[in-house]
Amino acid sequence: MVGISLRGLIFTDSFNIMSHLYFVVFKSKKDNDYKLFANEIFDDERKANDFGRKSMKRGFEHKVLEFTKDNMDRYWYDKER
Repeated sequence: MVGISLRGLIFTDSFNIMSHLYFVVFKSKKDNDYKLFANEIFDDERKANDFGRKSMKRGFEHKVLEFTKDNMDRYWYDKER
């Protein structure tokens, strides 16, 4: 797991590792929209999936997403969808 805060993360074009980072979103099975689960990022998709599977309450689903600008804009920032 990558142990850094996103506030300290610098986004540049030369930061190629960004294409290999993941985060977990969740939703209730009766909801339509996924929401951010935790503000943790993972360097391995299996670790992120295990974290999501072990952390979910009954009646919830999780999804692992790649940490890209589009996914960040959609799920990470608290704004109207």
